[in-house]
Amino acid sequence: MYAVPQKAAALIAQENMLPEGGPVCVALSGGADSTALLLTLRTLGYTVSAFHLNHCLRGSESERDEQFVRALCARLAVPLTVRRADVARLAAEAGLGIEEAARKERYRLLAEAAETPAFAATAHTADDNLETMLFHLSRGTGGKGLAGIPPVRGRIVRPLLACTRSEIEAYLAALGESYVTDSSNLSLDYTRNLIRREVVPILRRINPEAAAAASRLSGLLRTDEAFLEEAVQERLRAAEDGGGWRIDAFPPLLRGRMLHRLLAEGGVPMSQTGARHIRLLEALLDGGNPSASLSLPGGLRARREYGLFFLEQACQSVPAAPPEIPLRVPFSLMFREGVRVCGTVCKKNLVIHKKFNTFSVDCGTIDFDSLVVRVRRPGDRLRLTERGGSKTLKRLMIDHKIPREKRDRLAVFADQYGVIAVEGLGPDQGRQGGGTMSLQLSVEE
Repeated sequence: MYAVPQKAAALIAQENMLPEGGPVCVALSGGADSTALLLTLRTLGYTVSAFHLNHCLRGSESERDEQFVRALCARLAVPLTVRRADVARLAAEAGLGIEEAARKERYRLLAEAAETPAFAATAHTADDNLETMLFHLSRGTGGKGLAGIPPVRGRIVRPLLACTRSEIEAYLAALGESYVTDSSNLSLDYTRNLIRREVVPILRRINPEAAAAASRLSGLLRTDEAFLEEAVQERLRAAEDGGGWRIDAFPPLLRGRMLHRLLAEGGVPMSQTGARHIRLLEALLDGGNPSASLSLPGGLRARREYGLFFLEQACQSVPAAPPEIPLRVPFSLMFREGVRVCGTVCKKNLVIHKKFNTFSVDCGTIDFDSLVVRVRRPGDRLRLTERGGSKTLKRLMIDHKIPREKRDRLAVFADQYGVIAVEGLGPDQGRQGGGTMSLQLSVEE
């Protein structure tokens, strides 16, 4: 067997890429790499189909490529799907470069063509991997970017990733198979072509096996990345608290990765985040102000509240609590979405439902005609201890580290004489008289 099929078979087995003899759709441009991939997978016994995208970028040359692919698949009796796309228009509409727009459209249509087969195969080689690693290195990257092209990404597999371009060209020459050449690959206007034609040859003068060395580094980095990603996920699960994450559970060595993961899970593309955003988020976590927030790409907002970190949609609307609801005992009603307030009169010290937000106050201290439940108002005061004086609700909520987002939604029981009890804080000690009957108030979620 030739070197290319041997290396492809070894990588397929090592990465558990494809079920033996199973269906796979090849992204076929007609170039040397994709032609070799098609022939290799047929040689290895897979049920092969092909997909070709005419980018309509190179005029007659694009038409030539399509006709070559059609003739090749007809000769080999390989089912072929051909699509056309006005990539220049798509790039302009999306504000992308031609290469990026072409890649996105190619993968989108490839996924459609491969819908019946379980997998789609692309013809990335060891040389492509080396060029990608250098490209990411030149732009500044972390371990994941430096790891290059993964052999498997979801349903996309890359069986030729261990083969060099020279091995592929030798394989096709031995078979007597022709292929087409994309003239745009010769242009130095594209960064990847510049790396391929100017940088890689210098590296090969230093080490003729530079592509193989880069492949080994890719494997090591992917192993490290998998371990670190698992550690990040475990840390984030352990840090979850009250809809956010405990800031003290973000260790310095993993903090940047944890923040990247949260942004990704929040729907922010990696292309919209960078080192600057991570630095801003780290400053938010380290800030001395107990309450602070930061706007992020993708319509997200990050905020810290008393040791907790939150990531949420900036436009997220929180249903407001009603400003005031008159109460007639007994009562049980919705105060705000998901929260019910209840009240009943019972014998002194008899608590019917004992829980955190249950308050028992002396009936003799309450004006039932003016009893209401409402949100806080400027000047509201509460005395939580028998010996201490009263404090404003604002001061008490700060002292009790109640997030600013929640303060104007908490239930405040009051009458014409002032505050009786407050959700999350407790009853006013001035309402703890010596009568025989108590009003039991509760806030239930």
